[in-house]
Amino acid sequence: MTDQPGRARIISPVDWGPDLGICKGSGTVREMVGPSTGARTRSLYWMELAEGASTIALKHPDEAVYYVVSGSVRVETTTGTPHHLSEGSMFHVRPATDYTIVADTDAEVVGGPSPVDPDFGTPAEEFRAESVGSGPQEVRAFHRDEPGLQVPFISRDARLVVWYGADAVAANMNYVVLEPGERNTEHLHRYSEDTIVILEGRGTAEDVTNGVKLSFGPRDVVHIPPTIVHAVAADQGERVVSAGGPCPADLDMLRAAGVDVDALGAELGLPVNLG
Repeated sequence: MTDQPGRARIISPVDWGPDLGICKGSGTVREMVGPSTGARTRSLYWMELAEGASTIALKHPDEAVYYVVSGSVRVETTTGTPHHLSEGSMFHVRPATDYTIVADTDAEVVGGPSPVDPDFGTPAEEFRAESVGSGPQEVRAFHRDEPGLQVPFISRDARLVVWYGADAVAANMNYVVLEPGERNTEHLHRYSEDTIVILEGRGTAEDVTNGVKLSFGPRDVVHIPPTIVHAVAADQGERVVSAGGPCPADLDMLRAAGVDVDALGAELGLPVNLG
């Protein structure tokens, strides 16, 4: 793992944390990015669940977001009907919502709370409710093929799926495809950590601020601290697919993409200044 303060880093599967022991049945949940790596605004956990296995009931003081990498799962809550989700689906968890991820088939899921929850894995019944404000408790389903916004300067195929315009402020999830040899525009996020998991392909994460280039491959995590100018490029002959993105929502980026953040924020009752 490349781990230097104020620099881009690659976190590979060999560097992931141990199984947290929060599955019922045959499964594992491992920290990719979170408290142990010093992340603050997004955590990612890799879940492998055999058919019929589940997580324990989880709950967080803030939002969470997940992507179904393979297989199918259902997300059960105490406040609504289950969501049945297949590969390519995403789901957003509002603060203080009890939820359990159950594998309908063998499945892989990646995601977690945003901002980081240092108590991730603590059973929902031990959650301290006084740590959050009032608000709806629910899980909402999305799909990578139904983006809310596409942002061409990230890539020719950059889909914002769980995003500010969908009433997700802290926990966003993008789906981005870089065609062979494609490189996105150099950019920075003033206050957001940019964290992506590589689902397919090989390429280079460029830390322009520090003059560093880091190679990545499947299941690696690219983590970029705030204010670091960076770009991601696909190797020649490699199609790179990733999920993740900046958390919390990068309102500067949305404004640059032509979104009227002030009007949208007023409509949804969301903050229009996060930095």
